[in-house]
Amino acid sequence: MVVTYFDIRPKRKREDLYDREKELSDFENSLRSNNPLTVITGIRRLGKTSLLLVGLNELDLPYVLVDFRGVNPNSRMDVYKRIESSLNLFFRENRDLWEELKENLRAITGLRVLSFGVNLSWREEKTDLMALFRELEKHDVVLAFDEVQYLRGPVGSEFAGLIAHLYDYSNLRIVMTGSEVGLLHDYLGVDDPRVPLYGRYFHEVTLPRFTREQSRDFLIKGFEQVGLSPPEELIETAVERLDGIVGWLVLFGRRVLEKGPSEEVIEEVFEEARRLALEEFENFLSKRPLARKRYLEIMRAVASGRNTWEGIKEHLERKEGKSIADSVLARLLKALVDSSFLQKVRDGRNVHYKIPDPVLEAVFK
Repeated sequence: MVVTYFDIRPKRKREDLYDREKELSDFENSLRSNNPLTVITGIRRLGKTSLLLVGLNELDLPYVLVDFRGVNPNSRMDVYKRIESSLNLFFRENRDLWEELKENLRAITGLRVLSFGVNLSWREEKTDLMALFRELEKHDVVLAFDEVQYLRGPVGSEFAGLIAHLYDYSNLRIVMTGSEVGLLHDYLGVDDPRVPLYGRYFHEVTLPRFTREQSRDFLIKGFEQVGLSPPEELIETAVERLDGIVGWLVLFGRRVLEKGPSEEVIEEVFEEARRLALEEFENFLSKRPLARKRYLEIMRAVASGRNTWEGIKEHLERKEGKSIADSVLARLLKALVDSSFLQKVRDGRNVHYKIPDPVLEAVFK
Protein backbone atom coordinates (compact mmCIF):
# COMPACT_ATOMS: atom_id res chain seq x y z
CA MET A 1 0.00 0.00 0.00
CA VAL A 2 1.30 3.46 -0.90
CA VAL A 3 1.43 5.76 2.12
CA THR A 4 0.94 9.46 1.45
CA TYR A 5 0.87 12.62 3.52
CA PHE A 6 -2.91 12.18 3.64
CA ASP A 7 -2.81 8.77 5.35
CA ILE A 8 -4.68 9.30 8.62
CA ARG A 9 -2.60 6.74 10.51
CA PRO A 10 0.66 7.68 12.26
CA LYS A 11 3.58 7.70 9.85
CA ARG A 12 6.41 5.20 10.22
CA LYS A 13 8.92 6.17 7.49
CA ARG A 14 10.88 9.39 6.99
CA GLU A 15 9.60 9.89 3.45
CA ASP A 16 6.01 9.91 4.71
CA LEU A 17 6.68 12.58 7.35
CA TYR A 18 6.42 16.11 5.99
CA ASP A 19 9.08 18.69 6.93
CA ARG A 20 9.95 17.66 10.47
CA GLU A 21 13.67 17.24 9.77
CA LYS A 22 14.82 19.49 12.61
CA GLU A 23 12.59 17.85 15.20
CA LEU A 24 13.34 14.35 13.91
CA SER A 25 17.09 14.97 14.08
CA ASP A 26 16.72 16.37 17.59
CA PHE A 27 14.76 13.32 18.73
CA GLU A 28 17.15 10.82 17.14
CA ASN A 29 20.19 12.59 18.61
CA SER A 30 18.64 12.40 22.06
CA LEU A 31 18.24 8.63 21.72
CA ARG A 32 21.74 8.22 20.28
CA SER A 33 23.08 10.17 23.25
CA ASN A 34 21.42 7.65 25.56
CA ASN A 35 19.38 10.26 27.36
CA PRO A 36 17.34 8.30 29.90
CA LEU A 37 14.22 10.38 29.23
CA THR A 38 13.15 12.14 26.03
CA VAL A 39 9.87 14.04 25.91
CA ILE A 40 7.94 15.02 22.77
CA THR A 41 5.43 17.83 23.27
CA GLY A 42 3.05 19.85 21.12
CA ILE A 43 -0.65 20.61 20.95
CA ARG A 44 -3.11 18.07 19.61
CA ARG A 45 -2.85 16.81 16.02
CA LEU A 46 0.67 17.98 15.23
CA GLY A 47 2.08 14.49 14.62
CA LYS A 48 3.89 13.61 17.85
CA THR A 49 3.22 9.88 17.49
CA SER A 50 4.40 9.98 13.86
CA LEU A 51 7.66 11.66 14.89
CA LEU A 52 8.13 9.07 17.62
CA LEU A 53 7.56 6.09 15.31
CA VAL A 54 9.63 7.45 12.43
CA GLY A 55 12.55 8.20 14.75
CA LEU A 56 12.50 4.76 16.37
CA ASN A 57 12.24 3.03 12.99
CA GLU A 58 15.01 5.19 11.49
CA LEU A 59 17.33 4.10 14.29
CA ASP A 60 16.11 0.50 13.92
CA LEU A 61 15.43 0.26 17.64
CA PRO A 62 13.06 -2.30 19.18
CA TYR A 63 10.40 -0.53 21.21
CA VAL A 64 7.29 -1.06 23.30
CA LEU A 65 4.76 1.70 22.72
CA VAL A 66 1.97 2.12 25.28
CA ASP A 67 -0.85 4.51 24.34
CA PHE A 68 -2.43 6.01 27.45
CA ARG A 69 -5.03 8.13 25.65
CA GLY A 70 -8.36 7.75 27.38
CA VAL A 71 -7.01 5.50 30.12
CA ASN A 72 -8.95 5.49 33.38
CA PRO A 73 -6.40 7.10 35.73
CA ASN A 74 -8.09 5.58 38.77
CA SER A 75 -7.91 2.03 37.46
CA ARG A 76 -4.73 0.02 37.91
CA MET A 77 -6.42 -2.69 35.83
CA ASP A 78 -6.84 -0.30 32.90
CA VAL A 79 -3.19 0.81 33.07
CA TYR A 80 -1.86 -2.74 33.33
CA LYS A 81 -4.10 -3.95 30.49
CA ARG A 82 -2.70 -1.19 28.26
CA ILE A 83 0.84 -2.28 29.09
CA GLU A 84 -0.04 -5.95 28.57
CA SER A 85 -1.58 -5.31 25.16
CA SER A 86 1.45 -3.30 24.03
CA LEU A 87 3.88 -5.94 25.27
CA ASN A 88 2.06 -8.69 23.40
CA LEU A 89 2.06 -6.65 20.21
CA PHE A 90 5.79 -6.14 20.68
CA PHE A 91 6.37 -9.86 21.16
CA ARG A 92 4.33 -10.72 18.04
CA GLU A 93 6.41 -8.29 16.00
CA ASN A 94 9.73 -9.47 17.52
CA ARG A 95 9.44 -13.25 17.66
CA ASP A 96 13.18 -13.84 17.99
CA LEU A 97 13.28 -11.63 21.07
CA TRP A 98 10.28 -13.46 22.49
CA GLU A 99 12.13 -16.76 22.20
CA GLU A 100 15.11 -15.29 24.05
CA LEU A 101 13.02 -13.63 26.76
CA LYS A 102 10.23 -16.03 27.62
CA GLU A 103 12.13 -18.32 29.99
CA ASN A 104 13.44 -15.40 32.06
CA LEU A 105 9.96 -13.88 32.13
CA ARG A 106 8.61 -16.94 33.97
CA ALA A 107 10.55 -15.91 37.08
CA ILE A 108 8.84 -12.50 37.34
CA THR A 109 6.35 -12.12 40.18
CA GLY A 110 2.74 -11.76 39.04
CA LEU A 111 3.51 -12.49 35.38
CA ARG A 112 1.99 -15.45 33.55
CA VAL A 113 3.78 -16.57 30.39
CA LEU A 114 1.42 -17.92 27.73
CA SER A 115 2.24 -19.99 24.67
CA PHE A 116 2.83 -16.66 22.97
CA GLY A 117 2.55 -13.53 25.08
CA VAL A 118 1.99 -12.63 28.71
CA ASN A 119 -0.75 -11.88 31.23
CA LEU A 120 -0.18 -9.18 33.85
CA SER A 121 -1.72 -9.17 37.33
CA TRP A 122 -2.84 -5.99 39.09
CA ARG A 123 -4.37 -7.38 42.29
CA GLU A 124 -2.71 -8.74 45.44
CA GLU A 125 0.34 -10.17 43.67
CA LYS A 126 0.90 -7.37 41.15
CA THR A 127 3.19 -7.98 38.22
CA ASP A 128 6.67 -6.73 39.02
CA LEU A 129 6.89 -4.17 36.20
CA MET A 130 10.35 -3.18 37.36
CA ALA A 131 11.70 -6.67 36.76
CA LEU A 132 9.78 -6.94 33.48
CA PHE A 133 11.22 -3.72 32.08
CA ARG A 134 14.71 -4.64 33.28
CA GLU A 135 14.47 -7.82 31.19
CA LEU A 136 13.69 -5.65 28.17
CA GLU A 137 16.70 -3.46 29.02
CA LYS A 138 19.03 -6.38 28.29
CA HIS A 139 17.89 -6.21 24.64
CA ASP A 140 18.15 -2.41 24.31
CA VAL A 141 14.37 -2.02 24.03
CA VAL A 142 13.06 1.56 24.17
CA LEU A 143 10.01 2.19 26.37
CA ALA A 144 7.64 4.73 24.81
CA PHE A 145 4.53 6.10 26.53
CA ASP A 146 2.09 8.12 24.44
CA GLU A 147 -0.01 10.84 26.16
CA VAL A 148 1.36 9.89 29.55
CA GLN A 149 -0.24 12.90 31.26
CA TYR A 150 -3.48 10.90 31.45
CA LEU A 151 -1.92 8.93 34.32
CA ARG A 152 -3.01 10.81 37.43
CA GLY A 153 -3.86 10.13 41.04
CA PRO A 154 -2.37 7.24 43.07
CA VAL A 155 -1.90 4.95 40.04
CA GLY A 156 -0.21 7.72 38.08
CA SER A 157 2.09 8.50 41.00
CA GLU A 158 2.92 4.81 41.35
CA PHE A 159 3.84 4.63 37.67
CA ALA A 160 5.92 7.82 37.90
CA GLY A 161 7.79 6.24 40.80
CA LEU A 162 8.54 3.22 38.62
CA ILE A 163 9.88 5.45 35.83
CA ALA A 164 11.97 7.41 38.35
CA HIS A 165 13.55 4.16 39.59
CA LEU A 166 14.28 3.00 36.04
CA TYR A 167 15.76 6.42 35.29
CA ASP A 168 18.12 6.14 38.26
CA TYR A 169 19.07 2.47 38.18
CA SER A 170 18.78 1.21 34.60
CA ASN A 171 20.15 2.03 31.18
CA LEU A 172 16.72 2.03 29.59
CA ARG A 173 15.82 4.83 27.22
CA ILE A 174 12.33 6.12 27.91
CA VAL A 175 10.23 8.36 25.66
CA MET A 176 7.07 10.20 26.67
CA THR A 177 4.71 12.28 24.55
CA GLY A 178 2.02 14.70 25.62
CA SER A 179 -0.40 17.11 23.98
CA GLU A 180 -1.53 18.60 27.30
CA VAL A 181 1.88 20.13 27.84
CA GLY A 182 1.31 21.73 31.24
CA LEU A 183 -0.14 18.52 32.65
CA LEU A 184 2.80 16.54 31.26
CA HIS A 185 5.23 18.96 32.89
CA ASP A 186 3.29 18.56 36.14
CA TYR A 187 3.60 14.78 35.80
CA LEU A 188 7.35 15.15 35.27
CA GLY A 189 7.60 17.33 38.37
CA VAL A 190 9.13 20.31 36.60
CA ASP A 191 8.26 22.64 39.50
CA ASP A 192 7.06 20.25 42.18
CA PRO A 193 9.54 18.44 44.48
CA ARG A 194 6.70 16.21 45.75
CA VAL A 195 6.46 14.45 42.37
CA PRO A 196 8.52 11.23 41.92
CA LEU A 197 10.23 12.44 38.73
CA TYR A 198 11.18 15.85 40.14
CA GLY A 199 14.72 17.02 39.44
CA ARG A 200 15.50 14.55 36.68
CA TYR A 201 16.78 15.97 33.42
CA PHE A 202 14.78 15.26 30.29
CA HIS A 203 15.41 16.31 26.71
CA GLU A 204 12.31 17.97 25.26
CA VAL A 205 11.45 18.02 21.56
CA THR A 206 8.63 20.47 20.82
CA LEU A 207 6.57 20.28 17.63
CA PRO A 208 5.35 23.66 16.38
CA ARG A 209 2.30 24.07 14.19
CA PHE A 210 2.96 24.53 10.49
CA THR A 211 3.50 28.02 9.16
CA ARG A 212 1.09 29.24 6.51
CA GLU A 213 3.64 28.45 3.81
CA GLN A 214 4.30 24.97 5.20
CA SER A 215 0.56 24.25 5.31
CA ARG A 216 0.18 25.32 1.70
CA ASP A 217 3.21 23.28 0.61
CA PHE A 218 1.99 20.25 2.57
CA LEU A 219 -1.33 20.26 0.72
CA ILE A 220 0.23 20.85 -2.71
CA LYS A 221 2.76 18.04 -2.29
CA GLY A 222 0.17 15.75 -0.74
CA PHE A 223 -2.11 16.20 -3.74
CA GLU A 224 0.83 15.70 -6.13
CA GLN A 225 1.44 12.30 -4.49
CA VAL A 226 -2.00 11.16 -5.62
CA GLY A 227 -2.00 12.91 -9.00
CA LEU A 228 -4.34 15.79 -8.14
CA SER A 229 -3.95 19.53 -8.62
CA PRO A 230 -6.81 21.40 -6.92
CA PRO A 231 -7.28 25.10 -7.69
CA GLU A 232 -4.91 27.44 -5.88
CA GLU A 233 -7.84 29.35 -4.40
CA LEU A 234 -9.19 26.17 -2.80
CA ILE A 235 -5.85 25.40 -1.15
CA GLU A 236 -5.58 28.98 0.14
CA THR A 237 -9.05 28.77 1.64
CA ALA A 238 -8.26 25.44 3.33
CA VAL A 239 -5.04 26.88 4.77
CA GLU A 240 -6.94 29.91 6.03
CA ARG A 241 -9.57 27.80 7.79
CA LEU A 242 -7.36 24.98 9.13
CA ASP A 243 -4.28 27.12 9.89
CA GLY A 244 -1.24 24.98 10.60
CA ILE A 245 -2.79 21.98 12.37
CA VAL A 246 -1.53 19.01 10.39
CA GLY A 247 -4.32 16.69 11.59
CA TRP A 248 -6.99 18.95 10.09
CA LEU A 249 -4.98 19.36 6.86
CA VAL A 250 -4.72 15.58 6.55
CA LEU A 251 -8.46 15.27 7.07
CA PHE A 252 -9.08 17.82 4.32
CA GLY A 253 -6.76 15.99 1.92
CA ARG A 254 -8.48 12.71 2.69
CA ARG A 255 -11.93 14.14 2.02
CA VAL A 256 -10.79 15.62 -1.30
CA LEU A 257 -9.57 12.16 -2.34
CA GLU A 258 -12.99 10.72 -1.51
CA LYS A 259 -15.26 13.47 -2.85
CA GLY A 260 -13.21 15.68 -5.12
CA PRO A 261 -12.05 19.27 -4.53
CA SER A 262 -14.72 21.81 -3.64
CA GLU A 263 -15.59 24.58 -1.19
CA GLU A 264 -18.22 22.25 0.25
CA VAL A 265 -15.51 19.78 1.25
CA ILE A 266 -13.68 22.49 3.21
CA GLU A 267 -16.85 23.31 5.12
CA GLU A 268 -17.60 19.64 5.71
CA VAL A 269 -14.10 19.07 7.11
CA PHE A 270 -14.31 22.21 9.19
CA GLU A 271 -17.60 21.07 10.73
CA GLU A 272 -16.22 17.60 11.45
CA ALA A 273 -13.09 19.12 12.99
CA ARG A 274 -15.26 21.52 14.98
CA ARG A 275 -17.30 18.63 16.37
CA LEU A 276 -14.19 16.69 17.40
CA ALA A 277 -12.56 19.73 19.01
CA LEU A 278 -15.73 20.52 20.92
CA GLU A 279 -16.03 16.92 22.12
CA GLU A 280 -12.53 17.15 23.56
CA PHE A 281 -13.35 20.40 25.31
CA GLU A 282 -16.60 18.94 26.65
CA ASN A 283 -14.58 16.07 28.09
CA PHE A 284 -12.42 18.65 29.88
CA LEU A 285 -15.54 20.41 31.20
CA SER A 286 -17.17 17.16 32.36
CA LYS A 287 -14.43 16.77 34.97
CA ARG A 288 -14.96 20.33 36.21
CA PRO A 289 -18.75 20.81 36.39
CA LEU A 290 -18.74 23.53 39.07
CA ALA A 291 -16.56 25.83 36.96
CA ARG A 292 -18.10 24.92 33.59
CA LYS A 293 -19.68 28.33 32.89
CA ARG A 294 -16.51 30.19 33.79
CA TYR A 295 -14.35 28.07 31.49
CA LEU A 296 -16.77 28.67 28.62
CA GLU A 297 -16.77 32.42 29.23
CA ILE A 298 -12.97 32.54 29.37
CA MET A 299 -12.77 30.83 25.99
CA ARG A 300 -15.36 33.23 24.55
CA ALA A 301 -13.44 36.22 25.91
CA VAL A 302 -10.15 35.06 24.37
CA ALA A 303 -11.78 34.19 21.03
CA SER A 304 -13.35 37.66 20.86
CA GLY A 305 -10.06 39.45 21.48
CA ARG A 306 -10.42 40.16 25.21
CA ASN A 307 -7.36 38.01 25.72
CA THR A 308 -5.33 39.75 28.43
CA TRP A 309 -5.62 38.99 32.14
CA GLU A 310 -7.48 42.25 32.65
CA GLY A 311 -9.75 41.69 29.66
CA ILE A 312 -10.68 38.16 30.74
CA LYS A 313 -11.29 39.23 34.34
CA GLU A 314 -13.50 42.12 33.28
CA HIS A 315 -15.47 39.85 30.94
CA LEU A 316 -16.11 37.29 33.71
CA GLU A 317 -17.08 39.90 36.26
CA ARG A 318 -19.52 41.55 33.86
CA LYS A 319 -21.13 38.17 33.13
CA GLU A 320 -21.43 37.22 36.81
CA GLY A 321 -22.12 40.66 38.25
CA LYS A 322 -19.55 40.20 41.01
CA SER A 323 -15.83 40.37 41.66
CA ILE A 324 -13.61 37.37 41.01
CA ALA A 325 -10.46 36.83 43.06
CA ASP A 326 -7.18 36.86 41.17
CA SER A 327 -6.29 33.48 42.68
CA VAL A 328 -9.48 31.94 41.26
CA LEU A 329 -8.83 33.33 37.78
CA ALA A 330 -5.23 32.12 37.96
CA ARG A 331 -6.42 28.56 38.68
CA LEU A 332 -8.92 28.63 35.83
CA LEU A 333 -6.38 29.91 33.32
CA LYS A 334 -3.74 27.43 34.48
CA ALA A 335 -6.12 24.51 33.94
CA LEU A 336 -6.86 25.66 30.38
CA VAL A 337 -3.19 26.27 29.58
CA ASP A 338 -2.08 22.97 31.15
CA SER A 339 -4.61 21.13 28.98
CA SER A 340 -3.43 23.06 25.87
CA PHE A 341 -6.82 24.64 25.20
CA LEU A 342 -5.17 28.01 25.78
CA GLN A 343 -1.62 29.17 25.18
CA LYS A 344 0.12 31.87 27.18
CA VAL A 345 2.01 34.22 24.85
CA ARG A 346 4.66 36.70 26.01
CA ASP A 347 5.43 39.71 23.84
CA GLY A 348 8.09 41.63 25.70
CA ARG A 349 6.48 42.69 28.96
CA ASN A 350 2.99 42.03 27.67
CA VAL A 351 1.18 38.74 28.17
CA HIS A 352 -1.93 37.53 26.41
CA TYR A 353 -3.73 34.26 25.82
CA LYS A 354 -4.68 32.56 22.56
CA ILE A 355 -6.57 29.47 21.48
CA PRO A 356 -3.91 27.50 19.55
CA ASP A 357 -6.35 25.37 17.54
CA PRO A 358 -8.10 27.58 14.94
CA VAL A 359 -11.03 25.19 14.75
CA LEU A 360 -11.65 25.36 18.48
CA GLU A 361 -11.25 29.14 18.33
CA ALA A 362 -14.02 29.30 15.75
CA VAL A 363 -16.32 27.38 18.12
CA PHE A 364 -16.21 30.27 20.57
CA LYS A 365 -16.43 33.18 18.15
